[in-house]
Amino acid sequence: MKTVDLQFGEFQFYPEVIIGKIKEGIHFDMSKNEELVQIATEHYGIDMPLSYISLRENDYSIDPLVHTNNSKFENLCGIAIVEKRHQGNSTATLESKFFKPGKLIAFQDIEEAIVWTNQEVYQKLTDINTGLSLN
Repeated sequence: MKTVDLQFGEFQFYPEVIIGKIKEGIHFDMSKNEELVQIATEHYGIDMPLSYISLRENDYSIDPLVHTNNSKFENLCGIAIVEKRHQGNSTATLESKFFKPGKLIAFQDIEEAIVWTNQEVYQKLTDINTGLSLN
């Protein structure tokens, strides 16, 4: 595991998943996303299927166009949002409209998010190995 501290958040790079926590009061926009994508690409390369888990422990905002942009990355298998506060589910529901259908999901438990993201990566690897692509 590799931890990267950026001005706007902390990110842990595991073999097939990035777990991120954005700092309080940040507006996560396209420029911040581009910085994170660049670091992820340097770490994983462009062909490695992976997922992202967002730990929503702080209050911050996100430009929904970030999700629209990230949906173009074929090997980004899914985004899990872990939000213990009830209001987070409605935010995730809105955000999911800007990403691949069924691939941005809210969870209240990180273990469930990890299981789901691992399944998404496994499915992508299976699709690659059988010559199919469903994304």
